Amino acid sequence: MNTLTLPPFAARVGLAVDIAAFAMHRSKLMILLVRRGIEPHQQSWALPGGFVHDGEQLAEAALRELREETSVSLSPNHLEQFYTFGHPGRDPRGRIVSVAHLAVLPHGTPAVYGGGSVTAAAWFEAHEPPPLAFDHADILAHALRRLQVRLEYAGLALEFLPDTFTLPELQEVYEAILARPLDKRNFRKRILAQGLLEAAGERRNGVGRPAQLYRRAKRLRSPRV
Repeated sequence: MNTLTLPPFAARVGLAVDIAAFAMHRSKLMILLVRRGIEPHQQSWALPGGFVHDGEQLAEAALRELREETSVSLSPNHLEQFYTFGHPGRDPRGRIVSVAHLAVLPHGTPAVYGGGSVTAAAWFEAHEPPPLAFDHADILAHALRRLQVRLEYAGLALEFLPDTFTLPELQEVYEAILARPLDKRNFRKRILAQGLLEAAGERRNGVGRPAQLYRRAKRLRSPRV
């Protein structure tokens, strides 16, 4: 007798992934969206995503869907699983559970092209997106909160920047994610006390005084209390 079967009361569930992919562009936090080419919600904007294939890892599915629908290829270290959305009525096709992933794209917004079952892909301001399909507005809101939490303990802002950068450029990332301005003097004092940065030994010429360049510290030190 085969006992390795699901009990009859187990729900029949489809497993999907959705990806909230963020990047910085001209001091603004951007989110990558796709226009759906099929029902439900045909022609609506949505987060990239789709169903997990048989035998596929969740991260593999997320990276594949992102690549197929937007032409963006990422390495797994740019991806983080952050929440699961499983309300019974979230998808009119049936009970679909989505495992949401957060992605950070370094060095700006690459060109994107719609593929697969979507008709277009485009970047939008993350804090002012268009109406979204399914519960993707809720997923995006959770992703933004996750970004804001990670700012406080994981040096997340550095992932949006090139290897060397100025403190004003770093402050722009913080302000874009938090959606509010920060005091320049207090920001400089607090960020340098965290021990995440070290001087790169270079300056960038521009208007006025050359700006000191910084980089991620090779050996993190404990922040001063």
